[in-house]
Amino acid sequence: MMRRWLLIFLLAWFFWPLRATAEPPTSWSTATVLQSVANHRQSAARFTEEKFIGVLDTPLLSEGKLTFRPPDYLEKHTTAPRDEVMIIQDAVLTYTRQGQTYTLHLAEHPEATAYANSMRGLLTGNAAILKQSYALELSGDPAHWTLLLLPTDTRIASLIKNISVTGAGDSVQMIEYDQTNGDRSVMTIRPASPSAP
Repeated sequence: MMRRWLLIFLLAWFFWPLRATAEPPTSWSTATVLQSVANHRQSAARFTEEKFIGVLDTPLLSEGKLTFRPPDYLEKHTTAPRDEVMIIQDAVLTYTRQGQTYTLHLAEHPEATAYANSMRGLLTGNAAILKQSYALELSGDPAHWTLLLLPTDTRIASLIKNISVTGAGDSVQMIEYDQTNGDRSVMTIRPASPSAP
């Protein structure tokens, strides 16, 4: 269970929300979309998430705030339905809930390390790094696009069936991922307002 929480958290980190721009790039491709992700990532965002779990009749709903501080600090603060905080810095993840804090060292979980290393390609706009672990399929147009990641790394593929990132212009709006056990998660991301806590 912990490693699935870890992958959810890493996913939120590496697909950071973007600013919208009115003018699309002159040459639109996977590389230009990834470069936009790298260039326009913001330091804070709000999220809402629906988790569809096979044994439950209705999805689990949550919401909160994501905070990033360069070079490698990310906090996912879930504010509802209960307060939870997950922080990743360097190669350590901490998870706090109901006054209890748990620590996970990424080096002790090779599949999580492989996932994190490959996803760093999104931060730098490096499609070549991503292609070491994923097949990339881009569809749509600059105004409304979808980037589908299909794991080719067996360690990632054992957990994640695919990851779908939907955006408009230079703005990532939704991240959907299907797990190999049939569970699914949909995260909607929007910029944090200046007055948001």
